[in-house]
Amino acid sequence: MTWGGNLTKKGSDHIRKLRDADNVIKFLEQFKEEVNETDKNHVSRTIDLIVNRFTDQKNT
Repeated sequence: MTWGGNLTKKGSDHIRKLRDADNVIKFLEQFKEEVNETDKNHVSRTIDLIVNRFTDQKNT
């Protein structure tokens, strides 16, 4: 990956985790359409947990 410089291992790992989380969220969004209302709420809460995990994390 090149954005005008190299990423450290920690940076590369973080980008990889973001990509993985994005794939999981995409799957959960599609899955949510196939389940009942109660389960939709559970899936939505799971998505929120994943998003919050990465948005609250400091990029150090």
